[in-house]
Amino acid sequence: MSTIFVCGATGTQGGALIPHLLSNNIKAHAIARDPSSKRALALKSAGVSIFPGSFDDASSLRTAMTDCTALFLNLMPSLTDPTQELSQANRILSIAKEVGVQHVIYSSGLLQDLEKRTYWNPDRLGLVADVLLSKRAVEEAVRTAGFKHYTILRPGNFMSNYLAPFVHVQYPGLVERGVVTTAFTPETVIPTVDPNDIGRFGAAAVLEPGRFHEKEVGIVSEILGLEEIMRILAQATGRELKVEYMAQEEIDAQLATNPFLAGQLVARDMSEFVDMADVRAWGVPIGTFSGFLERERELVKETFSV
Repeated sequence: MSTIFVCGATGTQGGALIPHLLSNNIKAHAIARDPSSKRALALKSAGVSIFPGSFDDASSLRTAMTDCTALFLNLMPSLTDPTQELSQANRILSIAKEVGVQHVIYSSGLLQDLEKRTYWNPDRLGLVADVLLSKRAVEEAVRTAGFKHYTILRPGNFMSNYLAPFVHVQYPGLVERGVVTTAFTPETVIPTVDPNDIGRFGAAAVLEPGRFHEKEVGIVSEILGLEEIMRILAQATGRELKVEYMAQEEIDAQLATNPFLAGQLVARDMSEFVDMADVRAWGVPIGTFSGFLERERELVKETFSV
């Protein structure tokens, strides 16, 4: 039986992966700063082995990864220290190699060919550029670490960003005023992903390491324009929702202080770097935005007070 160490098991991606692992009889280990938290206890009751610790604690990582054959590497970028993600990744990869992990699965993003992006300008994008370059450095660390197998997952824009708690940071004003103000354009189409699909692909990679070896896998559920996203969300909430597109002058004035706008700017042409035919060719089921909202209907009600 395979055993995998899951980074971020209490978060969006790790939390989506865990059920698919357990349903396939794959054992999961994870660490939590507070093993008595509600989420950690829920994982433990589901069968996950929870260890106290953090990604900065080599000793707890070593204990938690002992006997693991695979690693799901999934790290949150820091908005104050862009070097943190790479530092943590190097520590985790080093210990994983030491304890005998055979397969590393890194969940990154649609970061390929950054220099070909129309709006890629590290000097203007500031922190967002630092974060994306750090993730790219982690990818290279994974490729060159010498594991028997490695896989890089490239998920698109999370559907969960339109629900609490993320919507309040990603799209301020959407819940309160029914208006999303954006650096996207009316022509922008967004490669969206149901986090559950990340879990499906992650579990598939664990089950078939040879098939997924050295593969960089785009994971997109649907490609949608923002107005279409608002239309589907409005149907689910019963509220009138609309999009306001920012003028380029407004965007330029806020780039230095608003990393979420900077992220939207560089993502305007993100759909050009993923092919849905390639996603479907893996044979892994993928969802839809309306299906995601139906599954999360209680959170939809809670978020939009409907």
